[in-house]
Amino acid sequence: MKKLLSLTLIFLLCAITMSAQNFTDHLKSKVAGQGTVTVHQDSIIDDMVNGKKQYSPEKKESPKDLPGIQKGKKTRARGYRIQVYWGGSTTADETNARRAGARVTTVFPELQAYTNFGSPNWHCRVGDFATREEAVEYLDKLRDARLAQGAIIVKSEVFIYQ
Repeated sequence: MKKLLSLTLIFLLCAITMSAQNFTDHLKSKVAGQGTVTVHQDSIIDDMVNGKKQYSPEKKESPKDLPGIQKGKKTRARGYRIQVYWGGSTTADETNARRAGARVTTVFPELQAYTNFGSPNWHCRVGDFATREEAVEYLDKLRDARLAQGAIIVKSEVFIYQ
């Protein structure tokens, strides 16, 4: 009887210990002969993945209502960006697009660079401008700094900060 009770107790302790380890902890645990996994994620996502917090669409809770995310800072809208690079579909074209964005943001750190692949070309666009006039003003500044000789203004979905 004592053996049965001891085995039952050991089984329950093992089960409790295993359930206390969450999904990401299980991924990050080191096992001899296996590789390692590094997880970089916001604590909000960690809570949702591990069942600590439920995201409920019925509550109409939006991601900006979650703690740790800035509220009322930026809104998506139709606007303009300055396209400073467009090229082919190779890795070299991707590198050139990223470099073009880095050159612009080094001189104009207030501008955000967006490097994307729109089949069949890589392109880099900078800025979030609500009006074409704002974009033209920055395009002149980019040309004066010799950063965008062939740059053009394109319509795009942008982030407007309020």
